[in-house]
Order: sequence, then structure tokens, then C-alpha cells
Amino acid sequence: MEALSYRGVQKNFGDVKAVKPLDLDIPQGKIFGLLGPNGAGKSTLIRMTMGIFLPDGGDISVFGQPRDQVASAAFGYLPEDRGLYTKMKVGELLRFFASLRGLSSAEAGRRATEGLRRVGLEKWENHKVDDLSKGMQQKIQLLVAIQHRPKIAVLDEPFTGLDPVNVELFMEVLDEIIAQGTTVVLSTHQMEQVEKLCHAIALINKGQVVLKGNVADIRRDYGSRAVSVAFADGAKLQESQFADLAEKVILMPNEARFVVRPEAHAGKVLKRLLELGVKVSRFEEAQASMHDIFVQVVSASGAEGDGHAN
Repeated sequence: MEALSYRGVQKNFGDVKAVKPLDLDIPQGKIFGLLGPNGAGKSTLIRMTMGIFLPDGGDISVFGQPRDQVASAAFGYLPEDRGLYTKMKVGELLRFFASLRGLSSAEAGRRATEGLRRVGLEKWENHKVDDLSKGMQQKIQLLVAIQHRPKIAVLDEPFTGLDPVNVELFMEVLDEIIAQGTTVVLSTHQMEQVEKLCHAIALINKGQVVLKGNVADIRRDYGSRAVSVAFADGAKLQESQFADLAEKVILMPNEARFVVRPEAHAGKVLKRLLELGVKVSRFEEAQASMHDIFVQVVSASGAEGDGHAN
């Protein structure tokens, strides 16, 4: 059974079609990446999922049930626009939000203490939220979203403002809640985290799904079109020299990376390099990164969002 299913879901803001009729399934018990450029419609889709917006058409189901019949406690939510009561004490705030999700006073206290210890903030339990740094507040925001052990955790840009150590901590925590049975929907612009964490993704642009599937399958399919080249000093290459062969060219000192057009192939790139007199020392097909795929697919589908919501 799918954790979330969308059938013909759409949302308009006046004349702006933020989400066009959209079909999507999100599998249970995995980390699913919801990706897209600013203005693509992904945050609008998230807000419909959370019940903040109502769809103008279509249906959303949660584990096979209509969204409006599913209790709010089934969800955890870390919004892109953070919202904590900064004058409350940290422990008090966590217990308050846990009680809103139906936990008893004793259980709310236990989970608050347990969560603070897990993210290294146990010494801050009696401090006001306002006393915490932005990164520390981000940890509290994550605990608010997951401490009641929701069936689905929707995390919108959870890594924003975190240093590398805390990014790794968040990734560990996400692995732990997946093991406990929570499905995670992750919206982020950080493609390296997508590659490390997500089992599957959907890429949304201009209110429509333009790419979806397992990350490993997508990278394999696009990888055959990525070429990495090393060459001797002195080669003067220009992107325009490969415009007919490559959708994207990244030039670096003594190196280049090409995303080859579907109608071309790696051999034509090598032939062009030799025709230009380039002394190639290494030429290999390289697995495309999610960043490369994101840029390529969004560019092909039209980069502009609809100008109202993310």
C-alpha cells in the first residue's frame, strides 16, 4: 500500500495554476524526495497534503483512506517557514506539541527528554527557545515533527542553516525513524542529501511531475549520457564547440564534464575533442549526479515556476 496517493490533484490561486492536475504515489516506509525549483508547486502540494490548503480538484489518500478522514496525529510537519514559540522553554514547548498529538503528560515528558538527549540539547531543556542558535532551533523543530512517531513526516527544507556535523545528525535521525516505520517526504534543494537519503523522488516543475522513480534507476538511466574527460595543459575549450552534442558542458582546468544529448553519444564527444587537437588523458562515462539530472530535466521542461507558491 502507498503511504500517499494523489489523483488529479490541482490548486489555483486566481489565474495562477500552482499545481496542475497531478498523479503521484509515494511508497510506504521509505524516504521520498519531492524536488523542484522555486515556484514549481512543491510547497503548495505539501500544504495540501497537510490540510493547510484544500485542493481545487482531485483526491489525496493516506494509506488508502481519504485525506480528510485521517487524524492530524498521523502526520509530522517541519515547515520551510519555521514556527516555534520562542518565549517558551524548550522542554515545555516539546511537551506542549506532544500533548497536541494525543500523548499523555508522562509520555510527552519522556519523549521530550529522550529527543533532546538524541540531538545533544539535554542541557537546554529549561532555556527559552529564544536563547538557542538557529541550528539548535532547527533541531527542536525536527523533534516537534517526529517525537509523536507519526506515520508520515513531511520535512520541507530540513537542512537549511545546518553545519555539516548537524546535517549528518539529521540524516542519522531520519534513518532511525524510517526503521521505526515512519514514511518521510523530504523537500530539499540539496541534491547531495537526496542521493544519500532518498529511495525515490518526484521532480516537479511548473505544477507538474516531470520526472519520478527510484533514485538508483534514474541515475543509471541518465548516467550513460554523462562523460568525464581529463586533458593536457593548454587546451582552450568553449561550450559552444559542443552545443550540438551536449546539453550541458562544465569546463574546469584540465577537465570537462558533458551531459550528452539523447541523439548523440559519448564517441562523438571524443571525436570532437580529437578534431580540436585536445590531448585526452582520460575519457570515461560517469554516473550523472542528481544535481546534473535536476538541472537537465528542469531546463528541458522550462525553468520558470508559475510565480505564486513553491
